[in-house]
Parts: sequence; C-alpha cells; structure tokens
Amino acid sequence: MKARLLGARYFQIVVLTLLAGILYAGAYFFVETFRINRVWMERVEIPSALAFDATTFDFLSAGGAIWPVRDGVSVSLGHAPCNTLALRSPETVTLVSGPAGEDGRKYIRELCESAQGERIRQEVANFNQSYRIVAVSDNREAASALLSDEGVACADGVSSARLFVPPRCLPNKWDATIAADGRAVQSITTATISQFDYAFLASETESFFADWKVITPVIDTQTGESGEYRFTTSMAFGDLPVSIRTIGAVKSVSVNGTPLKIDPTTSEDELREAAGKRQMASLAIFCGDDSRGIGHRVRCEGENPRGRPTGSLLLLSEPKGRVADLELVIEPSIRIDRGLRRYLANRETEAAATPDEKVSLGFGRIRVACDLSGFETGKSARGARDTGCELSWNVPDSQRVERQSEPLTGLALGDLPVLDSQGALTQKAFEIGLAPLLGLGTGDSGSVAAALTRTEAGENPSLTLVPDYQEKALAALVQNYRCPKDEERCSRRADLVILDAEGEDAGDVLAIASLPQPRTGMSSWDIETLELTASSKSPLAAYAWRNYDLRGTPGSSFKLITALAASQYVLDSGDAALEEVLLGRASPNRIADLFGIVATRPSFNGRCTPNYEERDPKKLNALPILGARDRIVFCMGNSASSAGVRSGIAHIRETGVESGCGDTPAPRGGLCEAIKRSSNLYFAGIAMYLDADKLVDPETGFEHTRLVPDLLLAREAERFFPAARSPEAIARKSALDILDVNYPATGRGRASPLIVEAGLPVPPGEPRRLRLARGGIGLSVTASPLSMASVAASVASGRIVRPHLVPQEQRGPSNDPEEGQPLLIAPPEKQALADSFLREIRDGMAAVVRKQGGTSRSAFAKIPAELRNSVYAKTGTAPVFNTNAPPDGRYASWLVGYVDPVPGLPGFDQKIAFACRVAFSPSYGGSVCGPIVRDFLLALYEAEK
Repeated sequence: MKARLLGARYFQIVVLTLLAGILYAGAYFFVETFRINRVWMERVEIPSALAFDATTFDFLSAGGAIWPVRDGVSVSLGHAPCNTLALRSPETVTLVSGPAGEDGRKYIRELCESAQGERIRQEVANFNQSYRIVAVSDNREAASALLSDEGVACADGVSSARLFVPPRCLPNKWDATIAADGRAVQSITTATISQFDYAFLASETESFFADWKVITPVIDTQTGESGEYRFTTSMAFGDLPVSIRTIGAVKSVSVNGTPLKIDPTTSEDELREAAGKRQMASLAIFCGDDSRGIGHRVRCEGENPRGRPTGSLLLLSEPKGRVADLELVIEPSIRIDRGLRRYLANRETEAAATPDEKVSLGFGRIRVACDLSGFETGKSARGARDTGCELSWNVPDSQRVERQSEPLTGLALGDLPVLDSQGALTQKAFEIGLAPLLGLGTGDSGSVAAALTRTEAGENPSLTLVPDYQEKALAALVQNYRCPKDEERCSRRADLVILDAEGEDAGDVLAIASLPQPRTGMSSWDIETLELTASSKSPLAAYAWRNYDLRGTPGSSFKLITALAASQYVLDSGDAALEEVLLGRASPNRIADLFGIVATRPSFNGRCTPNYEERDPKKLNALPILGARDRIVFCMGNSASSAGVRSGIAHIRETGVESGCGDTPAPRGGLCEAIKRSSNLYFAGIAMYLDADKLVDPETGFEHTRLVPDLLLAREAERFFPAARSPEAIARKSALDILDVNYPATGRGRASPLIVEAGLPVPPGEPRRLRLARGGIGLSVTASPLSMASVAASVASGRIVRPHLVPQEQRGPSNDPEEGQPLLIAPPEKQALADSFLREIRDGMAAVVRKQGGTSRSAFAKIPAELRNSVYAKTGTAPVFNTNAPPDGRYASWLVGYVDPVPGLPGFDQKIAFACRVAFSPSYGGSVCGPIVRDFLLALYEAEK
C-alpha cells in the first residue's frame, strides 16, 4: 500500500514538473513575443485615420470625384453626389469629366460609402461654407440705450452694457429660412465674421449693434451655387432710425407684409429727420474695392473686379412706438480670398499677370493652389485643368497643436476688476481708459490681455497700473481735448503715459490714457474690426506705444537723445571743441564755425544763398545742408519770431544764473540754453557734426545709399527702444515682459522702436544729410509716447529704463543687458564730466518750465511754486504732412519730462516720468500738451493737500 502511494506521488511530481516546464516555456514565448511586438511597434509607423484620409483625398481628386469650381474670381469645391442613385448605380453618377462608368465606380464607392469619404465630404462642406456666408445684425436697441445711464441690459440678466457691447450681450432676434421652400436654417453660434473681408460694414458712428445672425447656405455640390434666404423679425421703433447690416446682398424688403419701395436718392440726413415721424428707408449694396484697400465702401454699380456684392446697409425709420414685422430676402455673399483680392488689385495697375503666379486658398485640411493667370471676371470653370487649381490635403504631421491656455479672468487693479468671468474687459475698466491698453479682453487678438493669457507664468499676473493715476490721466486729457470746430469726432488723438522713474521699479507703467474713447455703445466687433483693418479710425489703435503714421514724429522732444549722443561722443573721443560747446564755454561764432552755421536771408527754412562773409553772431541763422554734388538743398534754421525774423545761434546765449543755466552770471550758450530755447540750429548742427561724413562715399564724394550701422544718433536711440534684438536676447525675455520691442507676439502688445531714418538705406538721389539734420531735431524720426516716456525716465534716474506692465517680482529679473546701465558711460576719471553733461540736460528741462523764455513756461506759470520747481520737461512740435490732416490740426504736439519732487511735496513720494502727445493738433507742444500734463500733476498735488 505504501509502495503504491509513493508511486502515485512520484507520478504527480513528474506531471507537475512537466506542466511547469510547459508553462515556463509558454510564458517565455509570450513575453518574448510581446517584447518583439513592442519593439516592432516602436519602429513601425502605424498610419492614422487622417493619413488614410489624405491618401483617399488624393485618390478621389485624381479620379474626378472631387473638383474645384471657379465662378469669376471665387473658388469653391464640388463633388459627386452621394444620393440613393449613387448607392444603387454608382456607374451612372457624373464625375468632373462625365459619367463614372464601370471604371469610375470605385471613386463613388470610396466617396459615398467609406468612413474616409464621409470625413472628406464634411471637409469639402467646411471649405465651401468658409467662403459662402449669410449674416444680419441690427441696432434696434440704440434709441432707448442712448437715453439711459445704464445702456442696455445684457442677456445674462446680470450685467449691462453702456460704453461698449461685448459679445453675447445682445442676442440676435432674426429667424432665417430658405426663400424657395420655407425650410428653417440653423444658425452658427460660433461663427467668426472675417474682419478683413467685411471691414466695410464696421461702423464708428452707429451704436448698440446686436450679435450677428450667421448661417451657411446650402450648397449644390455639383454647381457650387445656393439660393436666396429670408430673414424675419419684429421690432419696435423709436426716435432714431434702425441700422440693419447684412453679409450678402439684400434683394427685397417688406414691412408688415408689404414690399417696401426704397428711393435710392434718400440721404442719411433725411432719414434722421424722418425718424420717429414717418416711414423712410435707404439701401446700399456694397462691393469690395480691392484697388483701394480694406474697409472701403463701394456701391455695386457698373463693373466690379470681385464680380459679386458682399454686403448691404439698410437704414429704416418708422413712426415712434410702431411695432413692425420685417422681412429681408438676402442673396449669399461669396468670400474672396485675400490672395485673390491682392492679385486682382495689382492686375489693375500691371500690364499682365505672370504665368506662374499662384495663390493658396483654404481652411482646415483642404488646400487649393490656383494659377491666377487665367482668372477672369465673369468666367466660370470646373476641374483642375480649366480652373488652374490643384487640390491637396494637409499632412497631419505638418500641423502643430498649441497648448490651450486657461482664460485670464481674475485680472484686477486693487479692488477694481479688470476682466469679467468670460475674460472680457469690465465696464469700469473701460470707463477709466484701459481699453486701448488691454483691448476688449482675452479674445481680442493682439491685445495685451490676450498676450497675458498666453503666458505660462502663473495665474492672473498683477499690473503696475495705479487706478488713481489712470483716472487722473484720462481726466486731464478730457479737460483739454477738443475736436476742431466742435465736431463730435475727429482725427485728433491724445495720449498721456506715466512711468515710475525711481529705483528698481523705474519703468513700471503707472498710467496710459488715450482719447478719443470709443463711441458710446460701439459693439466689440466694430471696435476690433476698425482696429485690425482701419487703425486710423480705431479708438483702440494703441497709439501710445504703436506708430501707424506720421503722428509718431516726436519733434523737438527728441533733442534729449541728440544731447545724450553728443555727450557720450565727447566722453568716448575726448573732443575738446564739442565739449566747450556743450558746456556753454564757446562763443556763438565758435559754435557757428564748428557746426557750419552761416548768415542768410531770414524769411524761411528752405533753399537759400548763404553769406559766408557775415560774422555778426545775431545774423548767423542758417545751417546749409548739402546734397548731391555738394549743392545746397536746404538751409535749416530756428523758428521765426513774432516779427517774422528767424533767430540766429546767438539766440541761446543768456545770462547763466538768471536763465536757470550755469553757476555764474556770465552769458553762456550750452546744452541747457539750447534745450530751453529748443534751438534747431544747435541740435541739427550736432547731428551733422557727429555723423554727416558717414553718409558720404569717400571715393566719389557723393552721398551713398547703404545702411549706416554706426550712426551715433541712431545708436543712442536704440539704447532706449532698439529696432531689433538678437534671437538669444528675445529668448531670454520673460513672457510677461510686454510693451517692449521684439516681444514674442504679434499685434498691439508689441511696441514700436525708436528709429532714426538717416541711418536706413535710401533710394538714389535721396538727400541723406538733410534727413540727418532733421533727425537731430526729431523730424525724420519715429517714436511713440511710451518710448519717449522711457527716455524721460532714463534722464530722471540716470540709467536706461525699459517700460514694464507687470511687476518685477512676477516677471522676474531683467535679462536685457542694456537695462539699468548708466545713461552716460564714463570711466572713473571722466565721471565728473558725465555728471556735468547730465546736469546741463536736466537744468535745460527745468528752465523749459520755470524760466522766462522756456517753451512751456506759460502752461505752468500759475501752479504752486513747490510743484513747478519739481517739474522737468521738453516740448516738441512736428508738422504732420498728411493729406487727411484737418486744416486746423497739422501738428503733432509733445511734452515729455519727469517730476523730481522737492521734499514734502504733496501727492508725490517718488520720481515719475511723463510723455504727452496730441496728434493733428492746432498748435505747439507747450501750449497743447503743457495744460494736459499740468492738470494731471495738479490733480495729484491737490488730492493730498
């Protein structure tokens, strides 16, 4: 019995051992197989569904199941229909070249039955819908909203809109159906209206427009055409006409079921006169005018290069209190790609298009590359050969998906919320003038709010702005801002920038105020569209730090940089003659000899015949500027006196102590006096002395046209706001270091640099030395108020200052090698000389405000002495040579400077810098910007008394 048990156990052990071996071998086999498969999967690329889509798209395009359609200059896509007939008898379906037949069955099956084909058909629909759109919006709420202090109540039941209307505040109240059969059409709530293509519908005069009602028309996939659409609504009328704008052409208008007859000669003035009294209407159908650029309204009359109408504007008045049912029949608009528009506009001025000129169209996955040489207005075509358009599918690997940032909603200034729960600018923030700075919120492309949202530096960064400063800066502009001839709106603009000018926080932006504010009740779409496409009309154009036109010319305020360039040159070169001039130790004749100033007739700045023999310092009144072949092209001079006599270089020579310049009563004429008097002769002479030889070819003796990288005037300007920085310097910058040149973003968050045009390449024959002389006095120069405020803050602190909108503890330490460097760089043995130069500049700025003959003395004459004695300033006035300038506003008026408070000065516990500019101003900087800066400083002073 015992032997039998032992035998059975032995048998069990043998069986279990064999099973274990088999399991081990199997496990090893599976593990090894898994490892091999994993390695194989890592090495082999598995095609994605979208990659299959790309291959399928190419297959269908080559087979003629998908094709381009051109109607005049519009492009859409057609494809073989996928209806019941196609599924039953695919060989009978028409491809681009004709019936599919037996050989073409595979294309129909692939298009209509595969998952790839279904996705491709949706992409075709997306492509067509992006170019065909119907939309309507109206301002029915304007009449009541303009009479209310609260504006309109928004749809959320909580907020209201008065100063501007954010998205989703006023929902659209139109219904849409297909005109032919009455079928309802679903609106697209997420649609984005192209601000480039429909810029002409943006209004700077109409208020309280509701959201757009947007539909995409049903497209016949074979013909690429769509029918008309009927939009209906009911509205009550008040004291103002209702403005209705449409994307697509209005074909008919009915009121309470009765077709409305519209007199094409009715004017807008007649409509406003009739509003609230009787029925009257005007209708304008617009076509884009590509030869004149974006945003121009051109009625669709006669031949038009785009071939089809794109929008309408209907103005309608009814008796007050009447409720009317409106019906509009609208033909869809065909959106013309911007590449095609540019080509068509250029073709109007060129003899012929080049055969190989192409444009790439498309949204999403599908791209269409079209040869433009065959495009003709009124000509229709189908297929790649006839249209000249080739289809392709975007390779997925070529597309990069960017990180989606969380909305920036908690931004605040102390107790003042800046953005609401949806990331839109709050009404209070708008009211104190933050819209030009921050935009309308995080959805406003290119705005500072959007730039802050894109950062990864943590939630809700703080802002350096001080609400009290911001409110007082805006109030100072409002108190002194006037449009010419009492017009409600005008081209004039005013900006006031306030910076911290002391310690580690120097450069922090304390306030940026601009006028005009947007018209009450402007919709966010109108504001953003004007900003993006017609900046001269936009109230958010960020002129405080962006240069869009000649309003950026700083005039004589730039003489501070000319003075610094000359001072640095003396420190570097040891030029004793220029040192004597800058420190007021040279006689007028010595100054004239050094700079080449001569006598001439005193009536104007322009061509002249110099008198080189005259040596009377009072008559040395012109700086001849040489051009080609050393001919005199211009004579630079000072401003004319009230008697019409242009003052000479001796004009700056004053009694030292009494003038606010120098330590002795002896007559002198240095940097201090030249800044106080704003002498063009002096500063143009400095510019020519420093750099004129660099503009002349030493071999030929003629002016060359090349870039001049070592122009001292330009190099000094670049220290404050360089035109470009190295990629390494840009990479080192904090993402929160905004309002600076080369900020890694686009749009209004990127500040414009200081540019001295004399150093840039020029066309042959351009008088470069004239540019240089003008640059010395701030004319052939571009600058923004922000950059000039940075210059003033640098003079105040003695170190290079950069502007910052986010505090240092959040943005981190500066990686800019220039920031914080001494304003004048000198070895220890020359530091006393550098201090003397800086004192000359500061004393001159003090004399501008405090002393007889100062260019802004009158504006500050009646303020308390302790405040006046703390102000340092430099005026500037630049003529604006612009055909759009109003007759009584042809100047850009400036005042830049800083406040270094005397001990115990109420309202001031630190140095602050300022820059004021009024564009298209009627007068000089001291008389226009002086009162603005005065009222701002006085408001701070009186608030603490």
